[in-house]
Amino acid sequence: MVNFAWVLMAAVALVLLIACANIAGLLLARATDRRKEIAIRLALGANRLRLIRQLLIESIVLAVIGGVGGVLLAIWIVSMLTSFRPPVDFPLTVEVNLDWRVLAFSFVASLATGVLFGLAPALQSTRFALVPALKDTTSQAGYRRSWLIRS
Repeated sequence: MVNFAWVLMAAVALVLLIACANIAGLLLARATDRRKEIAIRLALGANRLRLIRQLLIESIVLAVIGGVGGVLLAIWIVSMLTSFRPPVDFPLTVEVNLDWRVLAFSFVASLATGVLFGLAPALQSTRFALVPALKDTTSQAGYRRSWLIRS
């Protein structure tokens, strides 16, 4: 028989994985949008390692803010759960509390997801051809010239 706590932890891990993949996609899109800024920094002499570190710190800060929000949400849900009294004839007590181990795990999980899912966008955004990125051309993806416009 599978313990309900293991099933619940697996579901939470799956939701965390989906959220991290979504945030990694957003970080990749943001890095693509910042391509010209990163190219200018590299052209001015910035070290690639320094730019990776900056982008990685941004993703870690974002992950820690999400972890703090998750802990605050957990505190609120635990207080609601312990104050819930169902209308049943027998006494039902729920013993749920957050201690330092939960806070430590959430902090370590936030740091780990920030590093793991922020490293790929940071490496991807600093690895490109410098000269085409510095040119003053805007991306015209999906743009198609209309047959009504004559040049």
